[in-house]
Amino acid sequence: MTAWQGSPDINIRDIDGQHRMLVTLMTDLHDVMKYARGTDTICEVFDEVVEYTNYHFTVEERLMRDSRFPGYLLHKAVHDDVRRRLVDLREQFEKGGRGAVSTATLQFLRDWLISHIAAEDQAIVRHLNGQTVGFSSLVSMSIH
Repeated sequence: MTAWQGSPDINIRDIDGQHRMLVTLMTDLHDVMKYARGTDTICEVFDEVVEYTNYHFTVEERLMRDSRFPGYLLHKAVHDDVRRRLVDLREQFEKGGRGAVSTATLQFLRDWLISHIAAEDQAIVRHLNGQTVGFSSLVSMSIH
């Protein structure tokens, strides 16, 4: 599985960087599941994916709340579902090892993330761009 390809950026530098990091971490998880010998390495990367996903979603949700994004509740529900799925996958791996979580599942999650950025996250940008007040005051993120 290859890392970040294409450009589903939303043109908010910090969030775009977080998206790239998430794709990289999911790619790393896929690769260690496929090639690593020990489960400790896999557990470490799995934990990084879960923790960084929580961090990123929290940042994005704060942006949506602060800007009064009308799709906030639905978008947050999607985030919450992904959070649960990642924790479930981590627990499945902990209990059943490599065979419990397929690399196809991890590929699906990575592809879903890229699709989510290209579609749902773009709706946030359209909302922010439609505001009369610059949204740089809402968050300390640079727009490029």
